[in-house]
Amino acid sequence: MNLDYFKKFSSYREELNTNKNVWLYTRVSSKNQFETNGSIENQKCAAEALARNNNFEITNTFGGTYESAKGDFTRKEFKRLISEVIKAKQKPFAIMIYKMSRFSRTGASAIGLVNELIRVHGVHLIEVSTVKDTTTPRGEFEIIESLQYARKENIERLEVTIPGMIAFLKNGNWLGKAPRGYNHYGKRVKKSDFINGVQHLEINKEGKLLKKAWKWKLNGMADYQIRQKLAKLGFSIKKQSLSAMWRNAFYCGINTNSLLKGEVVIGNWKPLVSWEDFQTINERFENNSNTGYIKSKYCDDRPLQSDLFCGHCGFKMTGYKAKKRYDYYKCQNNMCPTKDMNAKSSKKSLRPGLNDLFEDYLSQFCLSRKYIDVFKVQMKLALNDKNKQSIELESYLNKKLDDLVNQKDKLERKYAFENLSQDLYDKFNKELMDKIDAVNAEKAKLGISISNLEKKIDKCVEVTQNLSDYWAHANIENKIRIQKLVFPSGIVIDPQNRQYRTKEVNSIFTMVSSIVMGQGAKTKNASSKFDNASRLVAGTGLEPVTFGL
Repeated sequence: MNLDYFKKFSSYREELNTNKNVWLYTRVSSKNQFETNGSIENQKCAAEALARNNNFEITNTFGGTYESAKGDFTRKEFKRLISEVIKAKQKPFAIMIYKMSRFSRTGASAIGLVNELIRVHGVHLIEVSTVKDTTTPRGEFEIIESLQYARKENIERLEVTIPGMIAFLKNGNWLGKAPRGYNHYGKRVKKSDFINGVQHLEINKEGKLLKKAWKWKLNGMADYQIRQKLAKLGFSIKKQSLSAMWRNAFYCGINTNSLLKGEVVIGNWKPLVSWEDFQTINERFENNSNTGYIKSKYCDDRPLQSDLFCGHCGFKMTGYKAKKRYDYYKCQNNMCPTKDMNAKSSKKSLRPGLNDLFEDYLSQFCLSRKYIDVFKVQMKLALNDKNKQSIELESYLNKKLDDLVNQKDKLERKYAFENLSQDLYDKFNKELMDKIDAVNAEKAKLGISISNLEKKIDKCVEVTQNLSDYWAHANIENKIRIQKLVFPSGIVIDPQNRQYRTKEVNSIFTMVSSIVMGQGAKTKNASSKFDNASRLVAGTGLEPVTFGL
């Protein structure tokens, strides 16, 4: 009898791969390799030849650039590759890599990643140079072995090069490209004019301007002002780069390279700032409130930029300066039809500037002198209601404090006239003092107290009377504070008629607006008219009104 008859009863079924789509990942380690040795093109050609021989179709390509293999997910193209694999509904059959050392040199973490690609996502790896793949247990083992070898190779290379690099640093030299402001002379530099047998760093023209920037910073100037001054001198620097510079000890002549493992070395280059001044500036960052130092990211001529939203699409507005003279607000949504709007009014501008319109808009929240008494009545009603619990608690704590003080007086009398022992006196006196301190501490935590309510209301009246003027004449930081205080959720500009709308107004200024709009009301009826004023300031204390003004 022919045994082939029984094969149909076997549970084995051969799985045929019908997915012929593969992705390609190529990489070199350095920019020099990328520009000179043609390795990327060679990797690509070898992969394309292997794909043709196996009827694969390369449907997506990643890499194609230089990225260090020091870390897997520090490489943008590698990270994009893995992310696309995870997201893809139609997964590729495999990822093609010329050599596994191009895929990763991290060892264990790379092995874990390969296991996830195969087991979770059903995506294999193919090493083009050896034609090994992970479709079989033997092939998977050999691929993992290649990753382990790449890691070992990397460690051995570091064991040889790192001691020499550390010695180089300890001699006062700099590793890598010198920071902005210096010309880098040495053996392995790209510019032929800077090739030299011995490394030395020289301050260039930009460095001389950055030296001025350090002095301006020491004098308390804000970053945006420093960038504006540098721009006028023809030097442009991004705000992130300037911010990072203040914390870079290189500029005071100190090398803090991570290879030194916490040790610091004095460099051979001339610094832009002294150690003392560098320390002073950085201590300000650590404790801004004690120094009066204020970091600002705003432009003086476009104060609304931080809080302004487009009424057409809802996107936030940004701004720019045209011809180094004219300021404009612009919607950040590139698809929005809203046209750019001038910040200031001028003789040449066809429409009033948004800054001037905002100043007028604030006038509706300015309290007329003849309504001050009405406003004070409503503030007292509102704040007394809002702070009722605090007032009751303060009264309770005052009574409790009086009781404790009386107990302490009695203890003093017993000690003086009734021969109370020293031990008992010390024990009970300590207990009473601890209780008194605890009550005083609890009182200190209270918000608005009865005793200073009048003063705070007077200050609030002063602000609300002159709100528009306060904003018009304030510096940029205080302009921002006023905007966020009055309109905590931001300001919306209707681009067609240039009218402001607001999602939310601070409840105190809502009260002012209500009084201003109801100017026909008789003052004698004011308290009854606003007898529910407490609802207007729910959740808002009086302190925020005067913050920063």
